[in-house]
Amino acid sequence: MIIKKIAFGNSLRAHIEDRITEKVNIIFSNDNNKGKTLVMQGLMYSIGYDSIFPSTFNYKDQYFYSKIEINGKTYEFLRKDKSFIVKEYSSIQIFNSVTDFKYFINDHIFSLPKIIKDKKQRMVDLTLFYEIFFIGQDNRTPSNLISKGQFNKADFKNMIYSYAGFITTEIEQLDIDDIKSKILNLNFELKILKKKLLIKKNNPKIAEIASKSYDNETFQKKRKQIQEINNNISSLKKSRQREYNRKVKLETLLSELNSLNRNLEVGSVICADCSSTNINYSNSDFTFDISNKEVRKNIITSVSNNILQKTELISEITQELNIEQSSLVAELQTTPSDFQSIIVYQEDILEGKDIDDESYKIINEIDLLKEQLLNINSIKENYVKEQKLLLEEILLEMKDKYISIDPNGNLEFNDLFAKKDLTFSGSEGQEYYFSKLLALNNVLKHKFPLIVDSFRDGELSTDKENKMLEFYKKLNKQVILTSTLKKEEYESRKYNSDTYFNAIDYSILPDCQILQTNNAIKFKEILDGFDGMIVT
Repeated sequence: MIIKKIAFGNSLRAHIEDRITEKVNIIFSNDNNKGKTLVMQGLMYSIGYDSIFPSTFNYKDQYFYSKIEINGKTYEFLRKDKSFIVKEYSSIQIFNSVTDFKYFINDHIFSLPKIIKDKKQRMVDLTLFYEIFFIGQDNRTPSNLISKGQFNKADFKNMIYSYAGFITTEIEQLDIDDIKSKILNLNFELKILKKKLLIKKNNPKIAEIASKSYDNETFQKKRKQIQEINNNISSLKKSRQREYNRKVKLETLLSELNSLNRNLEVGSVICADCSSTNINYSNSDFTFDISNKEVRKNIITSVSNNILQKTELISEITQELNIEQSSLVAELQTTPSDFQSIIVYQEDILEGKDIDDESYKIINEIDLLKEQLLNINSIKENYVKEQKLLLEEILLEMKDKYISIDPNGNLEFNDLFAKKDLTFSGSEGQEYYFSKLLALNNVLKHKFPLIVDSFRDGELSTDKENKMLEFYKKLNKQVILTSTLKKEEYESRKYNSDTYFNAIDYSILPDCQILQTNNAIKFKEILDGFDGMIVT
C-alpha cells in the first residue's frame, strides 16, 4: 500500500496534500494547530478507520478523499460520514455503511484476519486492523488500543496470530465444542442404558426411588444451554431480516433504475413541477446525476454488486442459523422430559440384548470421538505453541529496538500492551509505540506504510529521534510522520538536510484554518472524478 494523495473539505473550503512520496515523509510545522493531525486522521477515516477528530471539527459535513496504490492497482476512496465510494479506473462502488465497505475491502483489495470471538469466527474491523501500522496522536495509552470499539486487547493479539496464520479456524473450534457435547450426551445415554439393564435384572420399582434423586443442577445447566441457543437463533434471525430488508430496498432501487433506463431510451422523463430533465440518485451522503447514461450504468452496476453481497451475507447467516437450530434439536433430543419415565417405563421397549448392543455401539462411538478430540486438541496445542513463539519473537524485536534508541532504558516488554498501572515518563510512551510498530512490521512483514502522528510526542531527545529516523529510513518503505518543531529546529531547516526525507512544511497555514477557499476548485475537480456525483 502506497499513499498518493490526501484531501478533505467541501465545495467551499478544502485541503489537498499531494506531495507525499514513497520514502520517509515528515509533515512538520513551527507550531501546533496547523492541521497535521486532521490530515492523518482524515487519511485513515477515508479508508474506514474510526478516527478521533477534535470536538470543534465538524467532520460529518466534510468529504474525505485518498488516492492509494495497492498491489499495483490505484484506488480512490471517498467518504462522507458512514457512506463510501471506491473508484478503480472508471468503475465505482457505493457503500452505505462501514460494514459493507469492510467486506468489499476484504473481498476485492486485501484480506482481513478472522478471529474466534464469542465462540464464532468474525472478521476484524478495519479500525482494529489499521492499528498494526497507524498510531494516532490522541487517546494514546500503551496499555490499551487507541480507538476502542467492539474489539479489545485480546482480540488484537488474536488478530496478530491470525495474520501470521497461527489461529484455530471456526470449523476447528466448532468441532471441539461439538465433539465435547456429543461425548457428554453419549455418556449420559450410556448411563441410562446401564441403569435400564440393572433395573431389568433386579426390581423395576427401584426406578421410582432413583427418579427422586435426579440432580436439579443438571436440569438447570441443560436449561441454560437451550436458552443460550435460543438467544443465538433470535439474534441471527434479526440479522438476517435486517440484511433481507436492505436487499429488498436495493432490489426496488435497481428495478426503478432499470425502469428509468427504459423510459429514457424511448423518450424523456421530466419533473412535473419544473420541467427539468435532470434526474438524481441519492443516499444519505452522496448524490449522483443519473440522467447521464454512463453514470446511471455505474450506479446500476454498484447496486447489483451490493445485492449480490447481501445475498451471500444472508446465505452465510442462514448457515449459522441452521447450525444453531441443529444444536437446539440435539439438545432437546438428549433432554429427558421425564427422568422417571425413562428409568421405569422404557424397560419394556428394549430387551436386555438390545441394551447390551446399544451400549457397545455407544462405547465405540465415544472412543472414536475421544480420538478425534485428541487429534484436534493436538492441532490446537501446536497453534498455541506457534502463537507463543510468535509473541516471543515480537517482544524480543520490541526490546531490541527499544535498547537501540535508549540503551539505558528500563522498560520491560512482557506483552504487546503495557501493564495498566505502569507509569510512563517523558518520551517512554512514544518509545514503547515506536518499538511495537517496528517489531510488528519486521516480524509480520506486512505491506502497509507506517503512519505516526506526532512521532516526537513526550519531549523525545534529538539523539533518540535521529536513531528512530535511521530505522525508518532502513525499512525502504513508505513512512508518514508528523512533527512540531522548536523555533531553533525550524530555523535550521532540520529535516531538509537529508535527501531521503520528504519534508512537507505546514507552518504557512493559519492556526486552526487548514481548510482554505483557494483549494475548493481543485477539490471540486477531485470530486467530479467520481462521475455524476453532486457535491453538496
